[in-house]
Amino acid sequence: MSLFVLLPAYNEQESIRPLFKKFQTLQQIFNIEIELILVDDGSSDKTAQTAIDESQSLDISLKLVQHPKNAGLGQAIKTGFTTFLEISKEGDFLAAMDCDNTQPPELLIKMYDTMIAGSYDIAIASRYRKGSKVIGLSKFREVMSYGASWLFRIAARVPGVKDYTCGYRLYNRTFLSKLDMYYGDNLFTESGFACMIDLLLKAKALKPKIVEIPMVLRYDEKPTASKMKILKTITRTLKLLFKNLLSTEPASNLGQTFKQRETVRIPLKMANRK
Repeated sequence: MSLFVLLPAYNEQESIRPLFKKFQTLQQIFNIEIELILVDDGSSDKTAQTAIDESQSLDISLKLVQHPKNAGLGQAIKTGFTTFLEISKEGDFLAAMDCDNTQPPELLIKMYDTMIAGSYDIAIASRYRKGSKVIGLSKFREVMSYGASWLFRIAARVPGVKDYTCGYRLYNRTFLSKLDMYYGDNLFTESGFACMIDLLLKAKALKPKIVEIPMVLRYDEKPTASKMKILKTITRTLKLLFKNLLSTEPASNLGQTFKQRETVRIPLKMANRK
């Protein structure tokens, strides 16, 4: 079993070193090897080079994938998922988390142990479970996220889920393969931050077993400004909600995978380290 971590990154040069240092500490304490998949989504700073330099300095396994221009979080997640399915094997796990140093990598251990013990398909780092805490986030953003949580709990409930917008999740490879086969290119249709809600709603069609783990979100440790376009995210989130309410059947592409179809892809640059 291997643990892969997907880090979608856009101008996160300043976040790389403190975040990678946490992964190094995690590996040393728990004696595990973590393989990072960093998708540089057209950054204009030195995100890619910093990732290479720090992975070499800290002895961390890194696969770097680069988009030639910024394509949005949804495309970065899609690239990361596709890369994971290509380089991993049955029994592996993929964690997806922000690359801005706000989410604790050490929580991965509890997420993984809980998934194994309960045979879960997805574990979500949640801001709405007992023991969770949010530090440094504006009240407006907190209210917006909390409101989205309640809207989806009421109108588009996914069993076991309270936090619909947090992208910090751990996935069983077997389940991701099923999602890939079921939806094909329809799996990622949102380019912005709403893609994480969209992915969860699509996963619902396959009746996943989901568990949430309380998280302490440290927004005060974020070294750069948020890239979220708030009005656009609110608009896309509401459209997703109404689309889900009106939808009767999910669009599926059973039997097809990313490898088996001719698709329009973003040109990528790949680099392996270690």
